[in-house]
Amino acid sequence: MKTPLMYVFLLAVFVSGHADAQTARPEQAEKVSWPSMLCAGGVCTRLAGQGLLFAPPGAKKVVLISHGSQGVDSRMFEYVDSLQKEGFAALVIDHWKPRGIGVTHDDYLAASLRGGNELNMVSDSLTAADWLRSKGYEKVGSIGESQGSSAAIVLQQKWAHVLIERNIRRLYGSDFRTRPLDAVVGLYGFCGFRHATRDAYFSTPFLFITGEVDDETPSKYCERYVPWMNERGGNAKIIVLPGEGHSFDAPYKRQRNVFGPHYAKCDILVDETGVTELNSGEKMPGATNINPMLAKCVGKVYHSGYWKDRFIAVPHWIGFFKQNL
Repeated sequence: MKTPLMYVFLLAVFVSGHADAQTARPEQAEKVSWPSMLCAGGVCTRLAGQGLLFAPPGAKKVVLISHGSQGVDSRMFEYVDSLQKEGFAALVIDHWKPRGIGVTHDDYLAASLRGGNELNMVSDSLTAADWLRSKGYEKVGSIGESQGSSAAIVLQQKWAHVLIERNIRRLYGSDFRTRPLDAVVGLYGFCGFRHATRDAYFSTPFLFITGEVDDETPSKYCERYVPWMNERGGNAKIIVLPGEGHSFDAPYKRQRNVFGPHYAKCDILVDETGVTELNSGEKMPGATNINPMLAKCVGKVYHSGYWKDRFIAVPHWIGFFKQNL
């Protein structure tokens, strides 16, 4: 028996949580590159940033899209769809492939030693923003999910701008100057690390969107991080989605994971006395390297994936960009 066409349509809407099929495809974009850098093992070298630029005719506002630990997946192109409907151009950045990295979540420390970390993601973003402005874009925003959201926090840090500007100038012999972006969104990133003697932020409008029951990157840390940022020059706010967890817009249903390290139990503060993990109270006096402490509070069991509506956050972040770009 044939299935009625209307039923097929309604079923597709129910399963996807969205009436509009994804229309943005990699082959529709322009493959672009720009001068970035690879910082690994304490040394920074030249690297060509790579991405896919979706540029509607006449667009003067563009949003950078940064993936999570898994690399570029279909949700990046769903972000493109939502942005293009509002007249924004979009640049999907591939942070991992140019660095020879597949995923980072199996071993974050090992990946970081190869450049698979937030600082390198920020280098790609700031240099891409400079390149896009040279092409005539007047406003540049950014949205990052998971590890890309953690990078969004670093994107606001003044020390990161100083480091990247200095090294890009050295590597390319240019007068490169970093400029803060015009609006930044972070989706379900990790906010459990604060550095009291270093943290200072630009006043770019910043929006955290987190899930109430996220047990990989808990929303409670980001709720506390908003005033932390704002007391140090930031301009942040947060939306906590009831009943949602980690990767609430992922292309798979919520599942239980038992692999790779995650740091939901890590609440780390670095100050003039050393490194402290606030949940356990354990302290490393005089230390500044947080990796030994992360190794003590690391976990492996967490949940990720969408629950009911994969696109529940879209009106929030699209509205934020419309207001601030």
